[in-house]
Amino acid sequence: MALIGNFYVGMAQWNHPDWMGWLYSNSSGRSTRLEEYARFFNSVEVGSSFYTDLTDHTIRQWYEQVPEDFRFSFKVPQTVTHHLSAQNLQACCEKLDAFCHQLNAFKDKIGVSMMQFPATVAPDQLALIARLCESWTLDTPLSIEVRHPYFFNKGEEESAFLRMLAEKERNRVIMDSRPVFSTEAYCESLLDAQAKKPRVPCHPVVTAEHPVVRYIGHPNLPLNEVYLTQWAQKLCAWIQQGHTPYVFVHSSDNIKAPLLAQTLEAKILTLLGATTPSIVLPVFPEQEMLF
Repeated sequence: MALIGNFYVGMAQWNHPDWMGWLYSNSSGRSTRLEEYARFFNSVEVGSSFYTDLTDHTIRQWYEQVPEDFRFSFKVPQTVTHHLSAQNLQACCEKLDAFCHQLNAFKDKIGVSMMQFPATVAPDQLALIARLCESWTLDTPLSIEVRHPYFFNKGEEESAFLRMLAEKERNRVIMDSRPVFSTEAYCESLLDAQAKKPRVPCHPVVTAEHPVVRYIGHPNLPLNEVYLTQWAQKLCAWIQQGHTPYVFVHSSDNIKAPLLAQTLEAKILTLLGATTPSIVLPVFPEQEMLF
């Protein structure tokens, strides 16, 4: 399934119980949901690789369920990113090399992978981050997500980080959590999201050919309108400049995240003067809540 130009969009998961009877038939089994998911989206963020070791058998099963133009975006294991120190650098590089070696057999369906660092990894460890960037051996793109506030200070620390990414031809992960923090937490999913999602500034800077946007939407869909309009304009500009953006759409409960992706694509189509959408979702059961 080809989307607008060079543009990949997907969710942070393909299994969600509330998508049964909507995106998926009620008779759908877990083993077929990825195949059904790939009818609507051409990429997915694979967070399970961050938490646990995946087997070759599992990855092969996934690989065989999606079309040739589908792209998986794996997260680098947290044993690499969350144990980073000068003392552990060699061990982290070895773990990263093993991860690359495992994915190599499936690389024709791998998009931009994500290396997510915790807020404890600060600018004084930039050389260690750079070393990991150099240790990425797959010929597929890599993106870097940082959360320490000094990486967002528009000063020398952020500038040095951006220079390093550009020099290594690595992409910055742009986290946009503005929507989910735009109101008080009036429901359980917002309480949970505001407690867990990073509240970092949204700096849409491109450092390589595959910028990555992680959009954390508000469960009240109309409140996303202004942010999705901004992103449609930015993504159009990037596409027209020859970049290949990846956008992974979340929301506080992820139930209606697919609708946000559909709305974003529609806005991009309008700006580009195109008419044929690629994301055509079934009617949501609560149609009156759409915008």
